[in-house]
Amino acid sequence: MSNKNIFTRSQIKFSLKNATEEFSLIRLRMTVNGVRFSYCLPADYKIKTDYWDKDAKRAFETAKQHKDLKGNPRLVVSLQNINREIEKTASALIDIIETYRSQNITPTASILQDELRKQLKYKGKQEEEKPFFPDFMSYIDYYIDLCKQGKILNIDSSTRISEGTLATYKSTKNILKKYAAARNVVLSFDSITGEFRKDFINFLYETKHNKGEYKANSIGKFIKIIKVIMGHALENNFTTNKSSLKRDFRVLREDANTIYLSEKELDALYALELPPNQAEVRDCFLIACDTGLRYSDISALSRRHINMETKMITLITYKTNTKVVIPMRKRVREILKKYNWRPPQTQCNQATNRMLKKLCEQAGITELISYTEMAGGTRKECTFRKFEKVTTHTARRSFATNAFMQKVSPLSIMAMTGHKTETSFMKYIRISKEENAQLIQDHKFFE
Repeated sequence: MSNKNIFTRSQIKFSLKNATEEFSLIRLRMTVNGVRFSYCLPADYKIKTDYWDKDAKRAFETAKQHKDLKGNPRLVVSLQNINREIEKTASALIDIIETYRSQNITPTASILQDELRKQLKYKGKQEEEKPFFPDFMSYIDYYIDLCKQGKILNIDSSTRISEGTLATYKSTKNILKKYAAARNVVLSFDSITGEFRKDFINFLYETKHNKGEYKANSIGKFIKIIKVIMGHALENNFTTNKSSLKRDFRVLREDANTIYLSEKELDALYALELPPNQAEVRDCFLIACDTGLRYSDISALSRRHINMETKMITLITYKTNTKVVIPMRKRVREILKKYNWRPPQTQCNQATNRMLKKLCEQAGITELISYTEMAGGTRKECTFRKFEKVTTHTARRSFATNAFMQKVSPLSIMAMTGHKTETSFMKYIRISKEENAQLIQDHKFFE
């Protein structure tokens, strides 16, 4: 057999088919019997040309190679999958060549291409095998199904999408259906533009739900979900519409007018004499106020998470899959002792929220609070009694704020709440300007 019929891995070259464009297919090239053999990886493995290492002939995999990969595990995994497919294709090609060589046969380029498709189980152009979506609404259904099947995971924790998040996807689809019906339009991928965003927001300003007018953050949540799903469609080559990535498609946001309960208010709640069923609701809430745990974690809290020797609670949080270790305050230890060192039984979130409002009113948490908010497209002044705004999540804000007020290091608080960034953590600090001034008045800077 002549040297030109001997194949080695070094002869298999991978490159970008369209290196001057923003995205490109990845192409394999080698010479067989003096004839150039070319094969493209499926469109599923299309790559942004900026992420291709020309020297290594592979996709970048680390932030040192490209800044976009820093803090973006989803992109890293996507590029790692591309490299795995490259290696898989190269290995398959070598296996095919070696098989023919063992039979003293030199395969032609067309035979290699056919055998490679068979071995990799590609039937032809991948674009033709993809599902077809007549409109954006059908793609939302597809996206929700992928989430339910575990094919789409939370980026930070690699956990499955929660039922609560799926519910927000469904509510977004439902409001889009109402919008499409009201405007007498079919929402295609191409119709999701900056102009659509403006008109959709105006529609929501005109529309009321069972609790009144849509507020800025509720509208922002719909916009955010539309951006997420459109981004998925773009990444997977179901659309080329990039409007949702532009600045004019930004998410509507407003600082939430949420509250926290002070130590004095928590003491008043703790002092209430209550029947067992109400006491359990109150005590679960107080444990959350003194640990910063979410309601989902309080519901899952059991004796195995509690170490009485070290006076610590240790668990993996449900939402972020993060380990937290929290010292037990005196009140937490007293409550657990009352229940024989087992956390009290939780009720459903909705029933708990209703009961908490009644109990907080009973405890005298009735301060009158006023604020302004955007609702129905106009800014309005709102007034309420403090107990009316208490929910299970008030506990987490109360923990963060009270610890901050007592000068616990923000990093130490974040280690217990599981926050990854100070920006997201500071949203939980609900002190007023007056409380902030009191907190720092003894600082030597103000002497």
